[in-house]
Amino acid sequence: MFLLKRPQSNNALTQLDLAFIVDTTGSMGAFIQAARQQMVALLKALTAEAPLPIELQVGFVEYRDHPPQEATYVYRAHAFTTDLKRAQHTIDQLTPNGGGDTCEAVFDGIVAACDDLKWREHSHRLAVLIGDAPPHGVGFSADSFRDGCPCGLNPDRVTAHVENANVTLYAVGLTNSVESSFARLARFTGGDYFTAAQGTTAIDAIKGVLLSEFGELDLDRQVLDACRAQSDWTIDVISTSLSTPRGRISNSLSRLGRRGLL
Repeated sequence: MFLLKRPQSNNALTQLDLAFIVDTTGSMGAFIQAARQQMVALLKALTAEAPLPIELQVGFVEYRDHPPQEATYVYRAHAFTTDLKRAQHTIDQLTPNGGGDTCEAVFDGIVAACDDLKWREHSHRLAVLIGDAPPHGVGFSADSFRDGCPCGLNPDRVTAHVENANVTLYAVGLTNSVESSFARLARFTGGDYFTAAQGTTAIDAIKGVLLSEFGELDLDRQVLDACRAQSDWTIDVISTSLSTPRGRISNSLSRLGRRGLL
């Protein structure tokens, strides 16, 4: 049985922290252009149409590669903001350039999102990885660091890091070369992987992720209300009262537990 907790903020249940982890090497121009034109409008529309009010804050991590393959930066984090005009400004400043060999500093970008962004204590935490090149050290032939990323990370360590941060990672791959590595990273952290051959289809994939997650957030509200309404609740009782499959109720309770709301 879960023990009900009440966070300081009565609105904690509606808090959603969304981090975009974006490859900004030279080949990512089409996606970045599509993001400039569509991303903030999409976020505004989805939050306005959500089944419950969403307290959304958005952050970004852009990544490239390690020296000597890339001389500019390995990654840069842009803090969470609730101001979508500020988010638009950040997107407008993303510039596709450089990159060196085929593989990129994917692991660094993911870990930076977990560590360098300030997630709210009880928020529902999502990260969306978007890229067209795999991480170093995963067996790809055109890799200058075939023995492993210079950061010392590997898929197992990265997924453990994401889970410890209570973040659900989704991944959108723009080329076939990332499917194996991106899918593993996403699915091992409770998220999913999507293929998108163009920038606009990547935006569509992100829309699908957010629609699903907003719906799950509404289910979590209903489940939490049901738990608080009856002290002797069980999964089966809540499943029956909400006319929702037992598996979805169990998943909802797990999410609420990870957020410290149960």
